[in-house]
Amino acid sequence: MANENLKKALEKAMIPEYDELLLRNEKHVFSVEFERKIQKLIKRRNKPYYKIINTVGKRVACIVVIVLLASSVTVLSVDALRNTVADFFVSTYEKFSSVQPVEDDIAPSTIKDIYEITYDLKEYEIYYEDNTEYRRNITYIKDDILINFSQYTKDAYDINVNTEGYEITTIDINNYEAVYFLDNHNYNHLIFDNGAYIIYINSNISKNALINIAESVKKIE
Repeated sequence: MANENLKKALEKAMIPEYDELLLRNEKHVFSVEFERKIQKLIKRRNKPYYKIINTVGKRVACIVVIVLLASSVTVLSVDALRNTVADFFVSTYEKFSSVQPVEDDIAPSTIKDIYEITYDLKEYEIYYEDNTEYRRNITYIKDDILINFSQYTKDAYDINVNTEGYEITTIDINNYEAVYFLDNHNYNHLIFDNGAYIIYINSNISKNALINIAESVKKIE
């Protein structure tokens, strides 16, 4: 009987408290850091290779395959090791290189500031333009000259470039160390980290002209 009375007393005391908590229905505000991590997970899930690595077992299998490939001289060249060039990790293979920025949790996870070329391109027309919340791309054209300008968030930037027979070097662009190379189609490439975003410009104009264009890149919004 005593136990039954105790049970009723607890129900009488606690149930109203629970009801009050449920009725509050307060909206929780997540931290900026939590939101940034969630956005990273969402972007990673949207990557084409996500289904290959979305479980521990698959990731272990991928690592084993990568180690086996890396140890095979028939697949990778001797230089197929990750090197730090400017603010990037550059992995050089036999016929291409992978250029990836150093991970930065402080950098914006979406495009918030707009950067553009301020160099005089009035003789060019915009041939192609594509903007997302993670990447901006504009291609300018004049006769047979193309200038491709891209602004990436650091999370979104991850490209492979054709560097067969060419050496990746560095160039100073407005006090930022840029990755530079000439590909086998005679396109000059410049990639640099401006502290918040990755700027990537490539063109079949001369190296010096490309440097001038890269140095003109400024925040306009």
